Amino acid sequence: MQNLKNMILFTPGKEKVEETPKSKKWVDKFIEEREFDGIKKSTIQGDVNRLKVFLNFVEHRLKKEPEEMTNADFIKFFNYLEKERKLSKNTQNRYYNHLKVFYKLMRLKNFNDFKDESEDRKRFSGFEIKHYDSLSTEILNMIFQEILETRSTTKIRDVMIIRFLWDTGARISEALKLTYADSDFDKGEFRLRDTKGKEERIVTCSDKTLELVNYCLKGNIRKEPEDNIFQTYRGEPLQRNRISDVFRNAVKELKSQGKIPENKRVVIHSLRHGRAVDLLDKGMPIDIVKEYLGHKSLETTLYYSHSKERQENMLKKIKKIL
Repeated sequence: MQNLKNMILFTPGKEKVEETPKSKKWVDKFIEEREFDGIKKSTIQGDVNRLKVFLNFVEHRLKKEPEEMTNADFIKFFNYLEKERKLSKNTQNRYYNHLKVFYKLMRLKNFNDFKDESEDRKRFSGFEIKHYDSLSTEILNMIFQEILETRSTTKIRDVMIIRFLWDTGARISEALKLTYADSDFDKGEFRLRDTKGKEERIVTCSDKTLELVNYCLKGNIRKEPEDNIFQTYRGEPLQRNRISDVFRNAVKELKSQGKIPENKRVVIHSLRHGRAVDLLDKGMPIDIVKEYLGHKSLETTLYYSHSKERQENMLKKIKKIL
């Protein structure tokens, strides 16, 4: 019955967030502090979007200022996120962490009671981990073949970058910012500088992948030390959406052919997930995998060690000896 109601009833649109002189004052100060901390612009923009939702609620719903918020007011805000904006627990957790940063940067202490109570009651400690299915080399080969069968003039380059992501376990944003100065094309070693954890790390690739990289990069127009190694045919830095779209379209086509199960969640990040699982399966110590992938926390790497794919392989091995 509830499903029928959901089909029939109109879903109310989310409340529009308007920037006012009051909210702009807080937003500008927040941006200034975050830029001084050296936070990436893309991260700041995401935080600003959440901050505007909070400030809009405080100003228009509660008729208050951020420094006037009480414990009960914060509870009202998170109820609003869940019940009216229909946000997931994951997203609510991001708002909570964001508000901790905001109130700390603004030197305001009225968030502390809510934070302490939330920690005591474990309100935001058990958030969901978004799961992506990892890839096997068999599925990856099917994706490569699907891309190579298209009429795209950049299909060899696109496959090369996807293979590079698979070998290195790099995030796509990290790989696409690699420059010639960061790259040793003889050893097949690449220094990732602009990383999520803000710590440089070196990754490597197989000889076969390196051969493909060197072959594709011969066509680059710009080859100065500061130039990106992954370029468009005009010599411009390649945008992440391009590779993500190519990958997504190939997966979509393979699903329509029944070659990849419909319920298998395969996205560009699955390459990184697959690399983690593969390294752990081959006996690589977990602390080395953590360092290679640039995980801030060992818990993130441990998540991969308990992944569905590893559990399935473990059960198959146990079954053979029973």
